[in-house]
Amino acid sequence: MIEEGTSSYTLNIPAEAETREDPERWVHLQFTWSTKSFTLDIADSDRVFDLKAAIQTLTRVPPERQKILGLVKGKLPPDQDRISDLRLVSGKKFVLVGTPEGDEIKDPSQLENLPDVVNDFDVDFSDNLDASVAYKNDQRNIRKIKEATDNLNVNIIHSLRPGKKLLVLDIDYTILDTKPLTSGSLPPAECARPFLHEFLEAIYPYYDICIWSQTSWIWLETKLVELGMIGSNRNYQISFGRS
Repeated sequence: MIEEGTSSYTLNIPAEAETREDPERWVHLQFTWSTKSFTLDIADSDRVFDLKAAIQTLTRVPPERQKILGLVKGKLPPDQDRISDLRLVSGKKFVLVGTPEGDEIKDPSQLENLPDVVNDFDVDFSDNLDASVAYKNDQRNIRKIKEATDNLNVNIIHSLRPGKKLLVLDIDYTILDTKPLTSGSLPPAECARPFLHEFLEAIYPYYDICIWSQTSWIWLETKLVELGMIGSNRNYQISFGRS
């Protein structure tokens, strides 16, 4: 049965089960994946593998890529365990994270018919240096830069180190997947770009780090704390944030 805005799945119920005095117990589950809602029904006698197979039928996410959050405390039991061992209550909700089959990131060198690189700069001065000078000396542009500079709010956290270059990173959709974080569907640690801390630790000997955002400093600082980028024992420091 398909409901509006949701997809649902029910494992086949054996005909003999309907005639037993003690009918088999079924659990109704709800989950979200990629901003979509799904429902499924699974029997206590089924196994964890059957649950993963049902999820794959609905989402095309194969079992080995499924990360199921909030269904049980801690790690999901092995595939051969019974659903009854999970002690689930009907109506239980969870979140699925995973890439569906066919949507994997592919090595561009192995792809054919790639589109040409498109230059999407508003103004391209690469072939016209005179135009570049004209824009640089334009009174309006000078005024706009001064207005932006006067309104700039820089919050120093750690002093800049002499001789180091500066790396400026945008927070939204660069180091952080903002949508599931603001919706509450995933915890902050799950919204960070994979290997974020390893990357920052690797470049810190050569670069000071600045985080840029158009939002308020309070919001930016809160997110950096939740991500463990400030206030934790990491082998890097955030020099300042701009909001």
